[in-house]
Amino acid sequence: MKLLTDDQVRQFIVDGCIALKPDVDPKIHGVIDEKLRFATESEFPPGNNVLSRVPEIWQVVRSPNVRGALTSLLGPNFYIHPHRAIHTSRPVEDRDVNYDADHNAPPMGKGSKAGSGWHQDAQSPLSRARHHTPKYLIAFYFPHYTPELMGPTRYQAGSYLFSEPHKPTGVVLPDHVAEGSFLLLHFDTVHAGWPNRTDLARYMIKIVFTRTEYPRIATWQNRDAAWEKPSSYQAEVNLDPAWQYIWHWMRGAEQKHTNGGIDFDALNSLDEEHRMQSVYHSVSDADIHQLIEQLRALANQGMHERRKAVNNEGKTIPRDHVIGQERRWNEKAIVFDDAAYALASSGEAAVDPLTELLQNTDPWVRINAVFALGEIGPRARDAMPEIAKLLEDPHQQVVRQTLDAIASIGEGMDCALEPMRRLLTTSNPDWQEAEVMRGWTGEDQVRLNAAFAMLNGINYDNDLERIETILSEVLGDPNGYVPAVAVEALTRLGTTSSHATAIRYLQDRRWDDTLLGRQKPY
Repeated sequence: MKLLTDDQVRQFIVDGCIALKPDVDPKIHGVIDEKLRFATESEFPPGNNVLSRVPEIWQVVRSPNVRGALTSLLGPNFYIHPHRAIHTSRPVEDRDVNYDADHNAPPMGKGSKAGSGWHQDAQSPLSRARHHTPKYLIAFYFPHYTPELMGPTRYQAGSYLFSEPHKPTGVVLPDHVAEGSFLLLHFDTVHAGWPNRTDLARYMIKIVFTRTEYPRIATWQNRDAAWEKPSSYQAEVNLDPAWQYIWHWMRGAEQKHTNGGIDFDALNSLDEEHRMQSVYHSVSDADIHQLIEQLRALANQGMHERRKAVNNEGKTIPRDHVIGQERRWNEKAIVFDDAAYALASSGEAAVDPLTELLQNTDPWVRINAVFALGEIGPRARDAMPEIAKLLEDPHQQVVRQTLDAIASIGEGMDCALEPMRRLLTTSNPDWQEAEVMRGWTGEDQVRLNAAFAMLNGINYDNDLERIETILSEVLGDPNGYVPAVAVEALTRLGTTSSHATAIRYLQDRRWDDTLLGRQKPY
């Protein structure tokens, strides 16, 4: 395994992206490309099953330098999320039109599965928080050579700290992407597709990776304790207070802040540099009090309620209707009030005020408060009994964010295990409405978040026997993501019984891929 160096990690923190050439036999990329095209064009789109349909991709993911980069950025217990996607860019009709690299939404070829408008990815199946620290990464894997004319993915260096896509900055459009290239990005990086002006469809595979534990030590080849800018980078904005904070967070060290306090007027603005200077500040008790009051002032505005789009017939549909830069609940990815991010960066000093705020009568205030506690991590362990009470909340939005906060804190989870078991095994009739066009419900996401919380929980001193029992009960869940996470957790528990349960589940679902696309029916 080849871990990243200090300079590589610094470059990732600044740009939000690192490009890798997997340590595998180069011929494997051609095999993957051929199988991928055949499966997509002659069978059916494999979607989340792409790594099972084309298992050679695992050789790429497990190659020494790719695994080393993932370990460096997410820790040794990272998890490969069950959501995967194939992004296809098909040739455009007019191949003589040229666009500037920062152009928003140039036309794509008919049948393309790659959005060309600048965007930050949505979580799947439903929304989760946008984190400044690296808790989720996306990989863009290009199995074949992709020149600029074929439409490689563009991205904006440093943009993962942005609250939303706005004026493009730090645009990176490669003149070519080498065969087998593996781009590893912070999940919230602003990116977009690019028109394919060749005769051949372009394929790219998106894979998502998640962190399962709060960092205790640096997990790369760390030599220096101090933060400094990397030797080279492509970002065009100076977000140095955030970069320094993330560096120390990843080292498991006490976070450092800039001096000078908070410019409250910069919070929630689109001035990214001033935002980050205010979010990552040196705090006083007065600052924390004012930030708490800013969250308290969000009450009674219905911000926990999703604003849905309306179709041509005037009927609401399960899709977000986004207006301006307003921060509220949605089903893509949730950007919280900057006061919540600032309180999270304040650390242990903010735990008690945030814990008190969990009792606020407004759901959006509770959601922001529990998010901030989750970001503080294990130092918020003493708040876990109060956090666990929110698992009884009638609002699925509150419950979903509470489960993610429990996962982030990791320690002291025993008081939440019985409520999580009920959430995983008992249906709530109020959470059955489809939230997106794909049909996922709030209850689907509640159960997935609960499974993720227990996956994280096995890294800490929790009741592992109880966790194993609960996980064994949910392998038949109709939400395919839930058993995927559960079987991973059972495997990691490593007991004789958990291994037997996981193996039986996988044995029952084994399939013969040599029959696909062939004339032999059996």
